[in-house]
Amino acid sequence: MKLSLSKILKKLHISNINHSKHSYDSNGNESSKGNVDKNNNGNIDTNTSTSTGNGNVIRSSSEENLKTKTEDDTATAQATSTSVSVCPIIPKCVPSINFHGDTKELQTQIDNANFGNANGHANRHSTVRATATNSKANLHASIATASSGKCPFRHGTVYTNPYPGYVHGNPKRGICPNGCRPEMNSNGNELESPKDALVREAMEYILLYYHERGNDMKAVGAKDGSTFLTKVDRMEEVRKSIDTTGTYEHTFDELQHGAQVAWRNAPKCANRKYWGQLKLLDCRKVESNKGMFDSCIQHLTKAMACGSSEAYVSVFKPAPPALPGKAITGPRIWNNQLLSYAAYNEGGKVIGDPSNLRFTEMLKERFGWDGPPDGKKGPYDYLPLVVQADPKGPPELFEVPSCAPPVHIHHPRYPELSSLDMQWYPIPAVTALDLTLGGIVYTAVPFNGWYANTEVLRDLTDESRYNMLAPVAKALGMDADTKPGEAPLWKDEVMCILSMAVYHSFKTAKVAMIDHHTLIDMFWVWYHNELKQRKYCPVNWKWVIPPMSSSTNRAYLGLNKAQEYTLKPAYIAGASPFQLETAHFGPRDTTKVGKDFVRAVYVALFCTRCIARIRARKTPLLIVYASITGNAAKHASDLGAILRPCAQVSFFDACGINPPKEVIPLIQSATLTIFISSTQGNGELPSTSHNFFSFLLDKNRSLLNGKQCAVLGFGSSAYPIFCGAAAHLSKKLSENGAKEVVPRGECDSVKGERKEFNDWTAKLVTKMALMPSASPLVLKLLANMKENTASSLIRTRNMLNSITVELFTTEEVQNAAAQLYMTKRRGSVAGRRRSTLDSASNGGVDEEDGQSQNKRLLQIVGNSDLRDSHNELLEGVVKSRDDIISNAIDGGGNETTASRKTSLVKIDMQSCGNPPYEPGDHIRVIPRNVISLEELQSFVSHLSSSRDTGNLTLDDHIYVSFDEDIPRSELAVSLPLLHGSLGQLFPLDYFFENQVALEAPISMQACLDLSGLASGAKDKAILKGIGYSKKEYENMSSLYGMKWIDVFKTFPSLSKRINLDFLLCNMKMNHPRSYSIASCKDIVGSELHMVVGRFIYSRGGSKIEVGVCSNFLTSVEPGDKICFKLDRVVSFHHPLDPSCPIIFICTGTGFAPIRGLLQKRMYLQSRGEKLGPAYLIFGSRSSSEGLFHDEIMDLQNQSIITKVYFCYSREKGMKREYTMDKLKSKSVGQILSPILEDPNTHIFICGSANMAEGCKDALIELSTQDCFDAITKDGRLHCDVFGALCSKKSNIKRHQSYRLTDLVDDELDDLADLPDLDFPELGKFRSAKFRSAKFRSAKFRSAKFRSASISKLG
Repeated sequence: MKLSLSKILKKLHISNINHSKHSYDSNGNESSKGNVDKNNNGNIDTNTSTSTGNGNVIRSSSEENLKTKTEDDTATAQATSTSVSVCPIIPKCVPSINFHGDTKELQTQIDNANFGNANGHANRHSTVRATATNSKANLHASIATASSGKCPFRHGTVYTNPYPGYVHGNPKRGICPNGCRPEMNSNGNELESPKDALVREAMEYILLYYHERGNDMKAVGAKDGSTFLTKVDRMEEVRKSIDTTGTYEHTFDELQHGAQVAWRNAPKCANRKYWGQLKLLDCRKVESNKGMFDSCIQHLTKAMACGSSEAYVSVFKPAPPALPGKAITGPRIWNNQLLSYAAYNEGGKVIGDPSNLRFTEMLKERFGWDGPPDGKKGPYDYLPLVVQADPKGPPELFEVPSCAPPVHIHHPRYPELSSLDMQWYPIPAVTALDLTLGGIVYTAVPFNGWYANTEVLRDLTDESRYNMLAPVAKALGMDADTKPGEAPLWKDEVMCILSMAVYHSFKTAKVAMIDHHTLIDMFWVWYHNELKQRKYCPVNWKWVIPPMSSSTNRAYLGLNKAQEYTLKPAYIAGASPFQLETAHFGPRDTTKVGKDFVRAVYVALFCTRCIARIRARKTPLLIVYASITGNAAKHASDLGAILRPCAQVSFFDACGINPPKEVIPLIQSATLTIFISSTQGNGELPSTSHNFFSFLLDKNRSLLNGKQCAVLGFGSSAYPIFCGAAAHLSKKLSENGAKEVVPRGECDSVKGERKEFNDWTAKLVTKMALMPSASPLVLKLLANMKENTASSLIRTRNMLNSITVELFTTEEVQNAAAQLYMTKRRGSVAGRRRSTLDSASNGGVDEEDGQSQNKRLLQIVGNSDLRDSHNELLEGVVKSRDDIISNAIDGGGNETTASRKTSLVKIDMQSCGNPPYEPGDHIRVIPRNVISLEELQSFVSHLSSSRDTGNLTLDDHIYVSFDEDIPRSELAVSLPLLHGSLGQLFPLDYFFENQVALEAPISMQACLDLSGLASGAKDKAILKGIGYSKKEYENMSSLYGMKWIDVFKTFPSLSKRINLDFLLCNMKMNHPRSYSIASCKDIVGSELHMVVGRFIYSRGGSKIEVGVCSNFLTSVEPGDKICFKLDRVVSFHHPLDPSCPIIFICTGTGFAPIRGLLQKRMYLQSRGEKLGPAYLIFGSRSSSEGLFHDEIMDLQNQSIITKVYFCYSREKGMKREYTMDKLKSKSVGQILSPILEDPNTHIFICGSANMAEGCKDALIELSTQDCFDAITKDGRLHCDVFGALCSKKSNIKRHQSYRLTDLVDDELDDLADLPDLDFPELGKFRSAKFRSAKFRSAKFRSAKFRSASISKLG
């Protein structure tokens, strides 16, 4: 592009210039044949310097002589009088300017004149050169001239490659509102010396760095120990280093910020919103190939520890300055990514990833690598890493540990996909890019982020890659040959299903992934924010637009003017592996925005403004939630829905991938911040929320000072530390100066958390209404909640009236199914209807009634799902059950329900698609009620029935429908049993064995409802009393269990008073229980192993009870079916590096996940992996009850385990010894102490929560607190703990005889003081007769009598 000098000067507002000596070369580029100096009158004279067409300034001989003279006089000159060059790119024909004056003063004036306080890159369209003399006369005038030509948007030097300045639409449009265009090749101009280019880029980056870091400059040098320098001093230091050594070194903070800005400048990346969260792993001191490989593995370990939700970049030492015309040489990683799959050409057919076929063949030819060490080639074999720390030294090949678990692609609705065994590596860690930063090039910078679902989808479906479209279609039964008319469209359907499967697989594997819709919408917002802040943003349209559903987002047309150009710092493609191969081994034998869109934008903006005005009237409120399984997140959503009518509710996921700093403006603007957290492990916060809460509560303590907060916790009282996470939050908030407006809420999953949630919400709204800033909307919400509470009984009755339960006999259902089958064979729908009506009219005594009933039943049978409602669950078949421990406790030595028992259960998963899992993951099992048919029939016979024929039987079928207009999602929360039973036809025996939690306790609310149904005065009074008093409810539960299965035994006057409608609204579904997986899929194939110990407990009385699910699993038989779900537990997976030392600590059935991890080590050993030392401390009751003793000894003989230490707590003739005692013993301590000091050691603990805490204390004694803290902080401490009901927490002591008269005389007196209660029946229980000796007899205190019905006490 040719520009006249007058146009340039007019554009840059430069006047009074004598340009008579300017001329143009053959290419139309203007050259200035004189050095420019500005005199006191403001005129510019041209003398002896040259400006090239690309804006580079060439220093003349006279200037070099001046520099030489200056260097000779440095002994007498001041330290600040050295030569400083500040060289940003200049436009064509703007000559260079020489300044004479003090360097520091010059720099200060330049900063004031050129940079101000705006954001972005420092940029001036002039070159400033300063040489040290004593003359300062022309300083201010020279600065004015320099500033007059600067671009106000400071984007720095703009290059034409590797991103070529491509602009959609008008090619004359500049990259910023100032009209600046890319002018320079990123490799520099041939007339600019490498040293000048280095100085220019170094000064540009230092100016950028000091400008953008702002108040954070105090942290510069803190990590590398260097002294903090001012901008001027740092520029002088860099120039001196370049003059003496030819290069300079970045500080840690400069390097990290440069890597972040390079990501920000990457035009092909749509995920740049998180550029400021990139974390640097400084590896510049690594010198060897082994060190580079270990650093890469450490990078993968850190990335996988957080599920790839955090971005890391490892930077190795930079390349030395390259000579003109020579290639850049530095440390290299030859692979394109740290994790990638190999490809093999087997008989003309490619197995694996075809994009890596040439690289795999190169590994075979140059390094002798021909597949995995075990010789078994497959389509998903990890490629080894080839690293070269010294460009002059030999490259070296390292096997990537195979325990970097891939993500297996599956979907619960399409189990056929599992048969294809598709998988993908979890982390995209790119290694093929160089980082160019301040003139220095880093040639080895592995960089990871996280996947978008379409990236993995294309890897699996592109014809040049795995090309899995046709196999997936065939597995799903969508072969194009069977649908010739729809042949082109089957690909869309397959792509959609596979995209869902990819996204589902990564989410269930707890590996970060973003869907393409969220990604492009997020980029659209970020892009416009960049244009507002920086006024420029390089974008490659075809890279950022998703390959699926491209036109469904605003960016599709909105980015049609996007521009792609190069800004430094930048990630630029480095040398290919084949160029490196040749260099080392020698050579071996390629729209514009429519009007409708603009109109839609205006409508959207108008609606946004209207919504903003409405929200401005509401109180801003923030809900921060930390959820593991989604329960806390669901309640956070429910709370937000309740408060939304009176507040402007915002949410923040403490476990998500959003940067923690995004919560700062939300907290600052919120008048109330609510923290909702679930509990993990032994009273701990969710592990994925540690970074967020550390940032909020430790690093920004003043943020919450004086803020109004509230805390709601979710946990289980089965664990010793109940709701410990919420208690920890309350403590930290108090320490930070926050004020809790209501007492902390604690919701117990054992006793029912919904009531506590509702009560706590009511208290919160009441407190909000009392605040001085409360709006009328809050008062209105409070009034509505009180009204809803008062009408809750009416609502319950209305819901009961809306439930329709239809009963059918087995014979009726069978006849209807047979008729439906016959009508389907007869042809059309009309024919089926006629056949149905004919057969119905001929089959009944009353023709109209029989016809209507038969038609209804046919409709139900045709539309209902005869299977269970757990449609998202997997169903496996029990292959075997081996009882490892079985101790009978009755006098005859026979096994009873309350026997101690431990079983190894093996499940065959072939029938459910053989889903993937890893050792350490959990299986959530839906239990079945282990109740005899006689007991179940007795329970059903007490239910009331509308049938005239008599009692209900287990063979009867029920069909449930619900008429009230309530969303199904609300029913799923408030009435889960009803929600799970809608629209299904099933027999009563299935309903009560599988659906209903018969062993669950009756809730307090249900007791109140039952009191209205009981016909006996005593039952009515007791039910009402325990329904209102939590203390009395707990007493009754401890003594009698208060289980639904015993409701008619405990309260006989309820017989024939309860119907199925009532049970559907008040009983619970059998919820799943979690168990650790005790196997490794690589060893056992399609099986899944569980080690289950029957849970036996007492609530304080003499009655012994067993756990529902453990009793079910220890009673299953081969062939039985088990419904389950798999939960990914990344925090308990085997370390990525199999050579690291490991300490396993477990007790009893806590050996289950350890067994799976040991099987994983067995598999790794079979693959030729080098295993590190492993020590097992295993505690059990006695040697006779030692689980898997023979199997453990075999593992030790195979060197899977280095050493095993057993300890027994009840071994006859021996002192009790627990795991923490064994750890503290001298023999064990001498071996484990040095192991704990190893920075690569991992510790796995599985057992009770109390045992885990004791072992942690013992490990601290073996090492130091700092060492143990480092293990915890690095994520090398893995705990899988479980709790148990503690009898000591019961209100009734184990050996205390508890009597009902005590309850009436000492406790129920308190109920009379309740203002809203009216118990006329209580007067009877205060009578002398009730307190007579008859009620205190031995018969009353007998165990047999205590287990009988309470109503028989009189």
